[in-house]
Amino acid sequence: MSTIAVVTVDAGGNVPPMLRVAEALAARGHRIELLGQPRQRSLAVERGFGFRGVESLRGWNSGVRRSVPAAVRQAVALLADRRIGAEVAALAREAGAELAVTDCLLASTHAPLRAAGIPDVVLFHTLYSYWTGDLARGPVGMLARLRGTDPRAAWAGAAARVVASDRTLDPGARADGVEWVGAVERGEPRRPAPDEPPLVVVSLSTAWLPGQSAAYQRIVDALGGLPVRGVVTLGGLAPDRPLRVPSNVEVVDLADHGALFRRASLLVGHGGHSTTLRALAHDVPMVLMPMHPLLDQPAVAAAVARAGAGEVVSRKASAERIRSAVARVLASGSAAEAARALGTRVRSGDAAVAAADVVERELRARRASAQR
Repeated sequence: MSTIAVVTVDAGGNVPPMLRVAEALAARGHRIELLGQPRQRSLAVERGFGFRGVESLRGWNSGVRRSVPAAVRQAVALLADRRIGAEVAALAREAGAELAVTDCLLASTHAPLRAAGIPDVVLFHTLYSYWTGDLARGPVGMLARLRGTDPRAAWAGAAARVVASDRTLDPGARADGVEWVGAVERGEPRRPAPDEPPLVVVSLSTAWLPGQSAAYQRIVDALGGLPVRGVVTLGGLAPDRPLRVPSNVEVVDLADHGALFRRASLLVGHGGHSTTLRALAHDVPMVLMPMHPLLDQPAVAAAVARAGAGEVVSRKASAERIRSAVARVLASGSAAEAARALGTRVRSGDAAVAAADVVERELRARRASAQR
């Protein structure tokens, strides 16, 4: 079988899709070499993968509190820093990789890998329309181009482009040469306890975003005025100020979202793709509060609202506005039905297996070309 380099970075919701695809390939007998930040070594060891640390990614940390301009600079570096690309290509060569599966965030790696004779399959872990639209046309894409990398051109040169998202949610779903495999998030139909108050799960980003602590406070204030039970999951990222928590709300550092969503009636989230699709995989409707205008959160939230599975509120919405939205969605049979339809579709396939099929197809094409 083949040696495949899986190239990623710890930016939150981008990691699970990369790991699921890597696991599906490993299950078919391929040797996986995970190329990522040194602190990601444990992810490889736990799964029996090889690991090579990318030193030029060592200082990148999405959990550090940064201003918006600083966060933009970091995103531009992932897309366009030539040191990252050169190091990844060298590590992939050392590993004997026949092909690379690359995170779309790391557009800086695509050209160097191809120059080294290693074709890449690019994995997009949220709506394709976000990458080619808001990101590529916005300040991050513009600055990346000024540094010498056009993200759209870099992605277009891949052996294959794979989108790990639900095609029906994605306004970019008609793009040529792109393959939608569905969301990798797994779930089962929710079963709220009939003799308990509705469970509302609250989950904002595991990457620190400006205004996040204040948003948590307004959300728990909103839930405090409703006949619900709230569970706020912080994702290991403590607020920068103490929260005043009403008696019907529990705040936990870390929690198994799958276990919570199986009993939940609603998610209050930030529109991150991974959490949103995992909630939908359990048929959970939602109220979404996008926390960062330059990330995919507004696009994901808008897609969920268009599908009728929830409402969108501003990240600065008052407790009263949040309370009203939560009450409306909880009472809405149409939102529950729309979430159920999306959940059925998310559960209908295995995205990691479908992505692995694409990778193996490209491996066969590479071998056939080499034999000519």
